[in-house]
Amino acid sequence: MTLKTFEVDYKGNKETIEYEDDIAFSVMEQIIKTTVDLREITKPKIDVATYRFQVTLAALTKAPFNIKKPDEFRKLGNKVANQIVSGVMKDYPLVYSLGGWMTSLLGSMEESVSPSESTPSVQSNTDGPEKKLTDKEQNGSKK
Repeated sequence: MTLKTFEVDYKGNKETIEYEDDIAFSVMEQIIKTTVDLREITKPKIDVATYRFQVTLAALTKAPFNIKKPDEFRKLGNKVANQIVSGVMKDYPLVYSLGGWMTSLLGSMEESVSPSESTPSVQSNTDGPEKKLTDKEQNGSKK
């Protein structure tokens, strides 16, 4: 886990935001569990707002507000909050986290499918070799 920093405009000043670029696996699993609904695998439901909020709070290590109190983050102005969320989320795109879950799910689905008989891609011809028609035969021309 590496600490990264960036600056945001906060109450007229440049303030440093510090965050971990790789939060604990168990924390990320819990966030995914609470923000992604896979009950209907063909129609997953994702609460993106909650995902972004929870990941940002989990990753922050330093900010110009109390990072241990989620309500303080919620009270930030939209512009400042979006600067912070955008800066942190560069290291936490949902597709990476969700991709691992989908691989696990699809892998278990493939294992549960019973093997089927394969069909050759080239079918054998049982009528014998084909005779190639000459140009005259194709056109039906006679002498």
